[in-house]
Amino acid sequence: MSWLTIGLLLACPLMMFFCMRGMSGGHKNAKPHSEHDGVSQKELQELQISMADLMEQNHRLTKEVQSLKGNASNVIELEEEKNKRVIS
Repeated sequence: MSWLTIGLLLACPLMMFFCMRGMSGGHKNAKPHSEHDGVSQKELQELQISMADLMEQNHRLTKEVQSLKGNASNVIELEEEKNKRVIS
């Protein structure tokens, strides 16, 4: 084997080693993130209230959809009964 071939074979693992070391070294000095970075207590409370309102609205709409589905099946049943009476 020539020196050029050996150099090329070693270049890839060495480059990978230095790149990975450089990538992991950048995270050592980073400060850890707290749970609520950049959000004040007031903003957090407003978001929680808004979320509660949306959950309540979602619950009401789900009930309304279920009741409409129930009414739709009743309408279909009534239409079928009408058709049976007309045919008979």
